[in-house]
Amino acid sequence: MKLNRVLSLTLVAAAVLFPGALRAGSSENPFEIQPGFMSRPPQIDGEISDPEWQEAAVITDFVQYEPQEGASATEKTIVYIGYDRKNLYIAFECHDRQPAAIRCTLCQRDRVQGDDSVGVYLDTFNDRKRAFVFQSNARGVQVDGVYTEASPRRGRGRGESFDQIDRNWNGYFQSAARKTEFGYVVEFAIPFKSLRFPNKDVQTWGIILRRQIPRKNEDLYWPPRSRNVNGLLIQAGRITLNQSLTRGRNLELLPAVVGSKSLEQKFRPEAGANIKYGITSDVTVDLAVNPDFSQIEADIPQNEVNQRYPLYYPEKRPFFLEGKDIFDTPFEILYSRKVVSPVWAAKVTGKLGSTSFGIMSAMDNRPLAIRIPEAPGLDEDASYRALNNVFRLRQDLFSESYVGLIVTDKEMGLAGTSIFSDYSRLAGVDGQFKLSRTDRLGFQLVGSTSQVDGIKTGLAPAFNFSFNHQDRHLNFSVDLFSVHPEFEAALGFLRRKDINSLNARAGYSFLPQNEYVISVTPSFSYRRVYDFSWQLTDLDIDYSLMISGWRQSFVFINYSHKFEKYNGVDLKPRQLRASFFSAPFSWLSGRIGFNTGTSIYYSEDPYLGFSQSVAGELNVRPVQNLVATIRLEDLKFYEYRGGPEVYQVTILSQRLNFQVNRSLFFRAIVDYNSYYQKIYLSGLIGYELNPGTCFYLGMEEHRERPNPGPYELTGRYYFMKFSYWWRI
Repeated sequence: MKLNRVLSLTLVAAAVLFPGALRAGSSENPFEIQPGFMSRPPQIDGEISDPEWQEAAVITDFVQYEPQEGASATEKTIVYIGYDRKNLYIAFECHDRQPAAIRCTLCQRDRVQGDDSVGVYLDTFNDRKRAFVFQSNARGVQVDGVYTEASPRRGRGRGESFDQIDRNWNGYFQSAARKTEFGYVVEFAIPFKSLRFPNKDVQTWGIILRRQIPRKNEDLYWPPRSRNVNGLLIQAGRITLNQSLTRGRNLELLPAVVGSKSLEQKFRPEAGANIKYGITSDVTVDLAVNPDFSQIEADIPQNEVNQRYPLYYPEKRPFFLEGKDIFDTPFEILYSRKVVSPVWAAKVTGKLGSTSFGIMSAMDNRPLAIRIPEAPGLDEDASYRALNNVFRLRQDLFSESYVGLIVTDKEMGLAGTSIFSDYSRLAGVDGQFKLSRTDRLGFQLVGSTSQVDGIKTGLAPAFNFSFNHQDRHLNFSVDLFSVHPEFEAALGFLRRKDINSLNARAGYSFLPQNEYVISVTPSFSYRRVYDFSWQLTDLDIDYSLMISGWRQSFVFINYSHKFEKYNGVDLKPRQLRASFFSAPFSWLSGRIGFNTGTSIYYSEDPYLGFSQSVAGELNVRPVQNLVATIRLEDLKFYEYRGGPEVYQVTILSQRLNFQVNRSLFFRAIVDYNSYYQKIYLSGLIGYELNPGTCFYLGMEEHRERPNPGPYELTGRYYFMKFSYWWRI
């Protein structure tokens, strides 16, 4: 009752304070599809000669978003859309006057980058906040994910998608592609069981169709996409399915066996199971017992030397990806990688009407310890257990706005003692309001309380307010946020506490929109930070220039001058950065960048030194089923410009992937870190019939070099994994 009252009051306040949000998106959508209901399913084989496609709706009027917004497509695209009670069927007929120039790689699922591709965005709740994305290249390699509109949280590290699609999510669907004398054809069959949608007889969804022709920088959309609108899904067309669909009560079982052995140990197999049950088409239960949270590929190496803040690694474990967007808030209150080694985990996520909700609980045998300033002496080697709980509720308001509530609770204790010895508890409200076609406003208010070794903290607050404007040329944003020194988000990710910050950014895009230069965007950003004693700790001023153009090329130049107070010392670093990316050929793409300038050496006695770094990545496809990726990062730090070298870090990472067919692949990884004198080697044979049915057999080897001496073997591990995905 109290929660309903809070949401109702927030709704009234939003209507009074932000009347534009009430009007946003209220106009009728001129792009509507009534797909044909098919009497029998078409064969998904890359051929559109099946008579069933004659019953489909047809779309042909694709429009450029890049390079020339609003211009007609240079190549013809015909899309056929139909459905039956089990699947949505979509076929793309992509004409190309140079079929030999079509870029298509045979590679692992979700690894398609820089290829000719087609895709569909399905906003199944028609709420303009989230869409399922299904894509394929001209070889039928599948790409899927979840697109989140105006995500309240900006990307924090490598692995975050530039186009706001979380590609770590995997759904089951069929696709087939075939190159032809006129171009290529792609067919999709998307089961309704793979989607979440309202529990209604008649379905009305948002839909966007997209085709990319990278060699021409051509990004085509139906309906047309405009830079004058802050958001993508608000520009979606509408699809109506007026026949009864197979929905809900679907059961998915994913048993898995994982085993490993080292040189000194015997082979140790472990069995586990994941269970997914669709109570209805819009509410899903996920259970995991001894869950397989293994990863078959190591995180991309990052430089850990002389870093003031912890590094961020994206979540890739399937259990945590179901309904992940529901738990997103401006502060990352749930960073699921804090749940390290669960014995069991359970989650319920869904959307009933205009209310989204998520409940998650997990028992962790290797939790990260809670720390507060008064109790710093936790035993790193002690065996802790933790019960992690999260509750999330989000109420849609108007077209693209919402308010939400989030509560987290981490109860922790030493093994053999009460699990409720220590705790970290947090609760807060957040919201986002679409004020107009170009403006968004967001906020979050949270408070936490913790206890470690009998020492308690009082209620510690944190808040965030943000405003964002984006139109065809001008974009600017303002963020205000504050985090109390004793604030603790034990299940979240916060780089820093004891902070009151103002961030502002403005940019203006010039749009030549020709073959060689698409956009030129100079920008300016300003950040001012005080601690809770209102002492200035940081001042950042950045000037940037971004140029995008020929064959997916980007040039980025940035100059920053800063003030930073660290351990009581005032420091004023200056940095110049530049980077360049291009994909000039179907077989070659890469980036290179460098930084130079004065930098801070973080220690008990910090000082201003001088640093130079070079970073690059090269992707080579000598044949269509072989991809070689080499990444290099080399950083040198000196006491002062021209002075003695303090340290050098060279990180070299190589990934080699050979794809025999869409399911069978071989992969080799070599990572080298000169600072720690370590080499990591990995070899893998994998078979992936679909995201859940797979078999992996691999080996890892770790080598270290004592100083001085040759590299010595410190560990060798063999591992296997088998899982099977049953959909009942």
